[in-house]
Amino acid sequence: MDKLLQALNFRHACKKFDGTKKISNTDIESILEAGRLSPSTFGLEPWHFVVVDNDKIKSELRAVCYNQEQVTSCSHFVIVLYRKANNFTSQSEYLRRTVARNLPNPEDQTAIDIGCQSIINFYEHGLASGLTINHSSEMQSYLACANMLTAAAYYGIDSCAIGGFQHDGIIKILEKYILAFSGESFGVGLCLAFGYRLNEPRAKTRWSLDEVTTYLSD
Repeated sequence: MDKLLQALNFRHACKKFDGTKKISNTDIESILEAGRLSPSTFGLEPWHFVVVDNDKIKSELRAVCYNQEQVTSCSHFVIVLYRKANNFTSQSEYLRRTVARNLPNPEDQTAIDIGCQSIINFYEHGLASGLTINHSSEMQSYLACANMLTAAAYYGIDSCAIGGFQHDGIIKILEKYILAFSGESFGVGLCLAFGYRLNEPRAKTRWSLDEVTTYLSD
């Protein structure tokens, strides 16, 4: 079995971490780098990663994550944020910088205007019925999450993706500790706990490849 498949089979939703073991700075940065290099629509990278390894803050976060044990026993707790609609306007510094970096002349304000408007038009008219920019941005953040979970497994590091949390509770904690952070600009996609397992997991259960795959070919 190749190393990638080994990593995918190694990964599981770890519920009990060994609180005495810490992930090295090199390894946690490699995991974050896998998130940073993830694909995204228009190359917008509409995410931000908040890394928490402070025990006090993790305790506060546990209280708004329905008291899940892995929040405090993990080595590093990563909150994956997604950019909300006010980042996707023609005057948004984030959007203008994102468009500019791919232009032959990144100082060409007319080209930046055109690029921004093209993206805005897509979000106004190209999304499936009922979807919003916020929905799309949140879904993009899941791509970064998946890559970080796989990267962690590749390095022999366990993880747990946590979707059970009080969204506004996490936002309030981040606004408390991060200067100039605002829940008006960011939402919480997923939380990822990283560390080292205490117990071996049960065998992985998945549908067979035949059951989840349909080929359309000649």
